[in-house]
Amino acid sequence: MKKKLRLHAWGILRYVIFFLIVFFLWWYFRTYELFLALVISLLVPVVSIASLLYCQDSFGARVSLPGTGIGKGKAVPVGIWITNKRKLFAFPANVTYALRNVFTEYEVQKKLRIFAVPGKTKVLEQEITSHHYGRVEAAVTELDLFDWLGIISLDTEVAKCSWVIAQPQGSNAENEELTLSIEDFPNENETKKRGTDINPDYEIREYIPGDELKSIHWKLTAKTGRTMVRERLATGRDRINVLLALTKNADENDALMVSLHSLSLLLLDKSYPVRLCWLGPTGLIQGRYVAEEGELENVCDEILSISGMRDPEQARQAMEAEYPGETYVLVKHGNYKGKYVRQGE
Repeated sequence: MKKKLRLHAWGILRYVIFFLIVFFLWWYFRTYELFLALVISLLVPVVSIASLLYCQDSFGARVSLPGTGIGKGKAVPVGIWITNKRKLFAFPANVTYALRNVFTEYEVQKKLRIFAVPGKTKVLEQEITSHHYGRVEAAVTELDLFDWLGIISLDTEVAKCSWVIAQPQGSNAENEELTLSIEDFPNENETKKRGTDINPDYEIREYIPGDELKSIHWKLTAKTGRTMVRERLATGRDRINVLLALTKNADENDALMVSLHSLSLLLLDKSYPVRLCWLGPTGLIQGRYVAEEGELENVCDEILSISGMRDPEQARQAMEAEYPGETYVLVKHGNYKGKYVRQGE
């Protein structure tokens, strides 16, 4: 953690005025009691500053949010605590914390004045609501400790953060027709497999050293007590690329995420190999294969954990540059959840 000492003019001015008053009284009355007060007034700032420097590594922060995903518009509790490991010292402090949604780039920062007593000091305990999908973070960004006279402060960058993802809660629409959900989607014969590809159809076998962790079938592993993996097989259908072209409008992006989720569930239910594509932070297309709902949830979490404020045209251009000549479903919302795009047409 980065620490920085800072002098405060107002604290210095208050001390100088107090010292001059005590000095004048001693000079005018010349009593033993005032001389003792003058000596103490010289020692107090030294003790105050030395105590702060002595305790500078004794403070920390903790932030808590629910550990599971939430839906949009659902209130969740957030808590922030400051800990002081010293039993005999307490200091005034400023705590700066931020509440943000990474996906929408929304952020609000607030500062609170507290007194950091020994043990735990509760800074914040309230409910927050995310009005959009995305990774919701609560973070303590800075802890400024002051000596008792307010002459100096020790400014510390804390960067303690907790997060939860507000994600779309889709349902498996197994009875829907693809032609009713995707504009210009080809008929059954056009989507028959013309080669070998990765497929969500799979067989179950025991783990062999070298298998990828993402292929582990966790539910079956827990049930049998042995590590089981899924091995994908060849399929009779073409792979479907699904492109999420996000915009700079948060409400529109929410609708696109709902369409992406429900559309992917539908394609998986119809036994299509699915590759989800979106524009990454570097401006390049990111692609992930999904074979089941759990993998879909993980990919949605990955998308919602970066900024969603994007240019949709840039995503389409990057898609065609990364996978030239391949068809893809462009995620939409409205009467259709997607549009089947044939490059070059």
